[in-house]
Amino acid sequence: MLYKLAKSRSHYYNDNMLIIPFFYKNKLFLKQPGLLAFFFFYLLQLSAIVYAESSYIKCWTNADGLKECGNTVPREYYSQRIQYIDDKGITRKVKEREKTKEERNSQKNLDELLALETEKKRQAKEYDEVLLKTYLSIDDLLASLNSKLDIIQSRSVVLDSTIELKKRDFGNLVRKAANIERSGKKISKRLTSKLDTARKNLRNMQAQVIAQELNTKRIKSVFARDVERFVLSKSKRIKYSLSTPRQLKKMHVAYLDCLNQSQCDSFWEKGNKFIEEFATTDMLYSTSKVSVTDIPKKMQDIAMSLSIQGNQANTRKLIILQIRCNPEREGQEFCSGNEVNGILKEFKSIIY
Repeated sequence: MLYKLAKSRSHYYNDNMLIIPFFYKNKLFLKQPGLLAFFFFYLLQLSAIVYAESSYIKCWTNADGLKECGNTVPREYYSQRIQYIDDKGITRKVKEREKTKEERNSQKNLDELLALETEKKRQAKEYDEVLLKTYLSIDDLLASLNSKLDIIQSRSVVLDSTIELKKRDFGNLVRKAANIERSGKKISKRLTSKLDTARKNLRNMQAQVIAQELNTKRIKSVFARDVERFVLSKSKRIKYSLSTPRQLKKMHVAYLDCLNQSQCDSFWEKGNKFIEEFATTDMLYSTSKVSVTDIPKKMQDIAMSLSIQGNQANTRKLIILQIRCNPEREGQEFCSGNEVNGILKEFKSIIY
């Protein structure tokens, strides 16, 4: 009867449960005696742990910076770092000092900055991968830049010629209005409207010229960044491919190890002078990390890309020179010839 009554009143009863606790008149019942024993054993273990911790000696640092120990921790030191030491002198537990509100806010800001930096690195890596998938070579990237600039340039030519015509028409209207005023007549509303419209059109066209100039600067800025990132990403891949002289020859690459910052600066300066002397295409981009000359258009053109690789924390770096030739068959045969190979050998001999 008692069991049925408890079952009817309990909302926690379940015939599929191994342990079936329920309350009747504020008393806990267990269906199986073995489980009841296990439950009390667990309580005893928990009690032993609590008793052990209460018997430990607690040590903390007081307001004067001195270490104090005792059976209980004064309330004002609850938030401090506390050591729990047993009767054998062994530290059994350490509760670290609780952080202040300012420290928690500072840690939160630091975590947010680290998360932001991690996200930036992830986005940069993803961006570099897109660049490498979009363009096969640096010359493909430069060709894309030239194509965009050519389109803007052609639009600018058309716009400039249109502006000249509009200026001429506007000048004729101004002279016509001046002649009317000199004759003592009043300028008609129609002529005034034409003057206003012509003036407004000229201003709009001049605004378009400024917008195109800004767009050209933006495109060049984006491509300057892309060129640097592309060359560096390619150089990293080249670095891991340089295992045999045959591969070096096939890839038209020479590389140098510099062991300290002073040597790296010297090699980098000499490398840029080498490009200015031996490349047959003009320098397009030159930064502290890469130097790139223009696309090889003629069959015997020699374009060059210079990059410096290395961890900022480590002064040892790798400088890589790559010669680029015209993609046509004749240009590639020229790139594999003695002249180009001689230039690569001379690069090392001059720099060292």
